[in-house]
Amino acid sequence: MRAATTMRDWNPLTRTGRAALRSSILDRSRNDGAMLAIAASVGIGTGLLAVLLVTLIVLVKGFVWGPSPVRWQVIAVPVLGGFVVGGLRVLSGSQSHDSGVTATMRAIAIHAGHIPVLRTLVKGVGTVVSIGTGAAGGREGPMVLLGSMVGSTCGRWLALDEERSRSLIAAGAASGIAASFNAPIGGMLFAMEVIIGGFKVRSLQVVVIAAVLSSVISRQLLGGELIYAVERDYVLEDPRELLLYAALGVLAVLVARTSMATEEAMKRRFTSSPLPDWIQPAIGGLMVGVLALGLPEVLGTGHDNPPLPLLSPAVGTDPVRSFIEGGPGTGLAAAGFLLVLMVGKILAANSSIASGHPVGELAPTLFIGASLGGALGHVATVVLPGTGIEPGAYALVGMAAAFGASGKAPLTGILIVFELTSDYGLVLPLMLATGLATFLADRLWEGSVYTRQLRRDGVVYAEPDDIDVMQTVSVGEVMTTDPDTVTADLPVVELAERFVATGHHGYPVVDAHGRLAGIVTRSDVDARLGDADPGDLTVGDIATTTVSTVTPDDPVFRAVRRMAALNVGRIPVVAADDRGKLVGLIRRSDLVQAYQRAITRSMGVQQRKDRSRLRELADTRFAEVVVAPASLADGRQIQHIEWPERTLVTGIRRGGESLTPSGTTRLHAGDEVVFLTGSESIEDVRVILADPATVPEETA
Repeated sequence: MRAATTMRDWNPLTRTGRAALRSSILDRSRNDGAMLAIAASVGIGTGLLAVLLVTLIVLVKGFVWGPSPVRWQVIAVPVLGGFVVGGLRVLSGSQSHDSGVTATMRAIAIHAGHIPVLRTLVKGVGTVVSIGTGAAGGREGPMVLLGSMVGSTCGRWLALDEERSRSLIAAGAASGIAASFNAPIGGMLFAMEVIIGGFKVRSLQVVVIAAVLSSVISRQLLGGELIYAVERDYVLEDPRELLLYAALGVLAVLVARTSMATEEAMKRRFTSSPLPDWIQPAIGGLMVGVLALGLPEVLGTGHDNPPLPLLSPAVGTDPVRSFIEGGPGTGLAAAGFLLVLMVGKILAANSSIASGHPVGELAPTLFIGASLGGALGHVATVVLPGTGIEPGAYALVGMAAAFGASGKAPLTGILIVFELTSDYGLVLPLMLATGLATFLADRLWEGSVYTRQLRRDGVVYAEPDDIDVMQTVSVGEVMTTDPDTVTADLPVVELAERFVATGHHGYPVVDAHGRLAGIVTRSDVDARLGDADPGDLTVGDIATTTVSTVTPDDPVFRAVRRMAALNVGRIPVVAADDRGKLVGLIRRSDLVQAYQRAITRSMGVQQRKDRSRLRELADTRFAEVVVAPASLADGRQIQHIEWPERTLVTGIRRGGESLTPSGTTRLHAGDEVVFLTGSESIEDVRVILADPATVPEETA
């Protein structure tokens, strides 16, 4: 019987089994690399998903365009693809216009890293349709979301804490980039710079393992061919060219800001449009198709595009590769054509992204940067003839500079260009242009192309650089335990009566098994009662089922940020090892208590620091003693106590609060008294504050 119980406890399909496995992983992760094994699983899973995604895109592209596309397809195919994507958005219930990277960051910031599996898979199907039918975006953004979903699912299935789950999500994101571009180092740096926001050793090793394995899977099944293989080796012949590369970095900032502003304007137009959500991707497809009639090069990812009519022979179906090989053409005519393509790509890519196509920003950014750099290089050959300037080299550097400015991730931009082209001869120009672009972008605007939407929504993504006082208090210290709840089958009419009777503004919703199923607020009820008779509606019909939560071990500042981002007054608290088990509720009133407790602690810490700094003063010392019941100080005012000479009471802590003492302050048993006195008087003060029964007679 005992053996059967043990086997059941270790069954990973049960909640008890997952908890036991989690405990084993947490206990062993520092010794036998259990987290690395999980990261390997994330990398392999993401690599297989990437292979499937790329294969399906190729199949769809071949089916809808055929070997010899005609002019009517240039508009019809993107529009039909948009209708399919719109239907998938309705099917998944998603109304978000977030890119894959932004959606991943939002999930980390608000939903403790929970990325829904079904909705993400449907979004992946939408990516296949979008890119296959010509949407002007990349596959890397959706692959980041799919990889992050794999990491998130592993973390939640094993009930890992939020820090480890975040590392696995970053590992999935790195795997997505690595598999999409065949660039494991770039994927690793992308995860650390963009998703993690810094280089943490614990996360780094997990990310590296996943990125490497994902790239290996992709190379073995799809081939190891470089996406933008350069047939020429570029080198910096004349150091004076660094001035031109610096100018390219400055121009990349201006172009990146223009592209981001265009995206924001288009998103505002689409989100405020009265058109239904399902038709908006078709409108975006129409905009892309119209642009592609005159500039077919802007269609798709910029690599392996369909052989459209009117396609420039000098560019072909691989525009970006053409740019970094020095095309198209020469002189000012080539520069003008590249600038026109750059503007067209900005409009086409942002039309796709803003209208709701699930495509990424990185591939269009590389196209825009390559066209900008190539244009500058062609102009330089005219202005500075005979100097040996290679326009293709400027196109290559422009790719990294554009991403450095828009993504605020310079190392990722540099390394991805290295891995995409296998050209390492332009290290100094790449570092200069990309570093300068990132430096200027940091000072001209806040956030990156991935975080600006989050900032507009009030979501603060990064961890605070300084120690905020609210980091010193955990949610478990101030949360409301055993909160009032309602069941999902409670009629809405009864819920309204309960709101009136209790004065509450919201309740956690639990299912028949007592597990968290959502949250319902007074505004949810008012909206239904205001529209029409609620009839047979129940709480489950109006409750919000996608709920942001925290755990008792989370710092309070995390709850504050999620409440502010969602503009809500309460967040359910769930068990760290079982996200469906409701253990409490944190409300705005609890945050006031948390702040008071944090301030008290910070004052105590400051007092100890001050005491430490003054300890070396001549013949004086700080000490801290608890007032004992029936002591000489119990119940007496400070001014009426016969203190030794040179004694000063500097602080009192009573019941978790810090008091500033004065002569009329009365001491009570249990008070923690901090005082400064002469070294020879320490014991005399202790006698005053101690229990008389414990004081030796000769001392008393």
